Amino acid sequence: MADTTTAAGTGVVFKGRMMTLTVLEVRETDGSRIASQIEAQLARAPGFFEQMPVLLSIPDAVPDLAEVSEIVRQAGMVPVGILDPGPQARTAAEAAGLGVMASPARGGSGADAAKTREPEAASADADKKASAEAQAAPVAREEPPRTPTRLVTKPVRSGQQIYARGGDLVIATSVSEGAEVLADGHIHIYGALRGRALAGATGDTEARIYCRRFEPDLVAIAGCYKVADAIEEGVRSRAVAVRLDNDNLSIELQE
Repeated sequence: MADTTTAAGTGVVFKGRMMTLTVLEVRETDGSRIASQIEAQLARAPGFFEQMPVLLSIPDAVPDLAEVSEIVRQAGMVPVGILDPGPQARTAAEAAGLGVMASPARGGSGADAAKTREPEAASADADKKASAEAQAAPVAREEPPRTPTRLVTKPVRSGQQIYARGGDLVIATSVSEGAEVLADGHIHIYGALRGRALAGATGDTEARIYCRRFEPDLVAIAGCYKVADAIEEGVRSRAVAVRLDNDNLSIELQE
């Protein structure tokens, strides 16, 4: 009898999902220096990176990736792979048990492209068969639930966390130092921001942060962040809009 079990009826199913990952760029090869610099970065945003999955980026000389992975774990983060590695970094990543990922905009080239073309040619028939089976099977689409904008009319005190799941967050007053506000969509703050604000918490790169008085400990959109020390003095205590521009946070003054 032919096996007619579809993917929907099995206990293990592979599903495609776009996720936002933080990239940790390592330009050092000395393990002690790497550890101390990571520790210094984490001290500027305590708790923000706890259990956060990260991709390693190695633009220069390749360090001991097994050692770097352990340093990252000891710092409370979870190393999941290496981004756009060269041949030496790819070999080191595989030896360290790390995944290998390519930036969506780059695509394969050179040796990577050659490695990609060979299995593609060898598995053309299998791909056609898999495509036909996928078309025959029912497709379940997961749409994120949309919720109304969350409105907060009282000051957000130090130690408080406010999260607008599935929508925007409007703070009619101020956010104190040591407080944290998060939203899956935009964040609007009509008073001062002195704590942390994280918009696009589930990966929405179109999210924005609007603030009447900008004095944050940290701001982030879709995982890309800036801490207080990295924010230009010219925008502090001013009305601003924060948006994501090619994986960099852009902070623009508002009239």
